[in-house]
Amino acid sequence: MRVQMYDVIKLGLFTGLCAGTAVSEEVKVSLGAHAFLDYENVEVAGDNEVDGVDLRLFRVDVKGSYGNYNFSSNVDFAGDDIKVKDLFVEIKGDTTVRVGNFKVPNGLEQSSSLYSTTFMEGSSIAKINGISRSLGVAAYKKHGSLTFSGGVFGPDANVTSDQDLLSVSGRATYSAEPAGEDSVLHLGVSSRYRKTGADDAPFSFSQKPYAASAAKTIKTPSISESDVFTGVEGAFVKGGLSFQTEYGLTSVNCHDASCDDDPTMSAYYLDASYMWGGHRNYKNGLFKRDFVENPVGKGGRGAFAVSARYDVADLSDGFTQGGKQDTYVAGATWYRDNFFRVMLNYSHSEFKDSPVYGDDSADSILLRAQIEIF
Repeated sequence: MRVQMYDVIKLGLFTGLCAGTAVSEEVKVSLGAHAFLDYENVEVAGDNEVDGVDLRLFRVDVKGSYGNYNFSSNVDFAGDDIKVKDLFVEIKGDTTVRVGNFKVPNGLEQSSSLYSTTFMEGSSIAKINGISRSLGVAAYKKHGSLTFSGGVFGPDANVTSDQDLLSVSGRATYSAEPAGEDSVLHLGVSSRYRKTGADDAPFSFSQKPYAASAAKTIKTPSISESDVFTGVEGAFVKGGLSFQTEYGLTSVNCHDASCDDDPTMSAYYLDASYMWGGHRNYKNGLFKRDFVENPVGKGGRGAFAVSARYDVADLSDGFTQGGKQDTYVAGATWYRDNFFRVMLNYSHSEFKDSPVYGDDSADSILLRAQIEIF
């Protein structure tokens, strides 16, 4: 979405009005900013395709509350276009109702905070299925150790074309502390039905090697008129030790004669990590920002973590041959405090039956400086 200058002005006016209202009506308003500065070096099929530094993300937050009403605006200024991320209003209560543009409730990693991810890139589950933010209305409910969420959605707010799209998503989670207060066991399941209303805009499925700037290595043609995604998720945390996994299966209803059968796409990952001087932070079925016990600003040394992941995306089934990709990731992260960290990731991907590269491999080295200001 290319946001014109008057859109930015409106955002500034909105922020100013909120701040003014905060004085007279006791509206609580907070401002924040987040930045990811990335270095990527990617070799695909023996060719060095990416080698450079990129401002991956620069987001400005405006959040506020008045009574049981909350609002949130999150806008990304990185790149050539300004993109709206979160832009919603919600009514808090026993059941919280949210309206606007926000994350659809599917998956553990995708639903959790971007600023708490163990690795620099997300898993193949969300990537191949296009699970992200969309315009819609959703409800959220917590009952003891259970959480429930679901909603009806259209396209993302940044889609400027007349895209006719409908999706329905739902997620349920269970959590417990099986090994003391510093432990968490998380189990979850989610599903999504989506359908395109445009005959000339069926869905496709694709994935890159482990780098945002790299070209797609596996992909299908535009084949899906509608599809159903089903995912299961699990995680276990004990102190600084963490294990996490998800599996997703997508049943495709082919668009006209775009394929001879209705294929099934699948993806999954397994990962493990350990953090010295801190731990992951879990609440209400999601992981929040990691907690650093002894930040540098208070005389400590911060925290350090190592991590490993195995990720698989399979886009080949029957007559549909989009390829299969296996990726191995190793990572190391140093935390200065809760709001600044440096991440280093190395990945090796092996792909088979790629429509572009055939059977080959890719390697990437990624480095990130991440800072948040509140």
